[in-house]
Amino acid sequence: MRYRYVLPLLGCALIVAGALRRDWLLSVIWLGGNFVALGIAYGLGSHRILGKRPDGTIARWSWLVFLPVLTCSAVVWHLARLLSRGPALNDVTDNLVVGRRLLASEAPAEFDNYVDLTAEFAEPSSIRRSSAYVCFPILDGGAPAPQALRDAVGNLRPGRTFVHCAQGYGRTGMFAAAVLLKSGDAGSVEEAMRILKGVRPGIGLSREQLECLQSYANTVVQSPSSRQTP
Repeated sequence: MRYRYVLPLLGCALIVAGALRRDWLLSVIWLGGNFVALGIAYGLGSHRILGKRPDGTIARWSWLVFLPVLTCSAVVWHLARLLSRGPALNDVTDNLVVGRRLLASEAPAEFDNYVDLTAEFAEPSSIRRSSAYVCFPILDGGAPAPQALRDAVGNLRPGRTFVHCAQGYGRTGMFAAAVLLKSGDAGSVEEAMRILKGVRPGIGLSREQLECLQSYANTVVQSPSSRQTP
């Protein structure tokens, strides 16, 4: 994944720039250190570095350590939300909805599963208190182990499911495709992606996400009779 290489290089460049320009010293070196740490986390495939808890909150120590990168993520997300002309969420099937991270005021109340895939954001308190809330954090552009994806999809309650990451394209596409494969609404990764892109055109997977999804599909899509509704 490009992040494992780009982030450490960018981080080192910022650290050098901060050391050369004393007026930027603290903020730039701090942000650079965050990027280096994130690059290492991408290399190790560990979302835990950002301190996302199962209840959807971010650990206090993470705010202290990663304040620059968490702040940057929040600014970028809000700008993208304000500038986007597309809908916040899209219906895929009667039981599957995909979208971006929602504000508390935007969240519908009728979901049986509310799947949060972000590792870099705390979920609004009114959402994470819901019994439907499911926290399955993944680094932006990253992918979980296929077994972890299989367990997460298999543990969903029957009923209507909403899946979101930050903007609702990469991580969301991977998880939603897995749901379509498990339910039998799609018989292959290619069919699942066609369905998803048909309702939310921006959806696209990184190489790691596509490999994870294909490994998942190899164990789930065996025959029409083996498909089960999550």
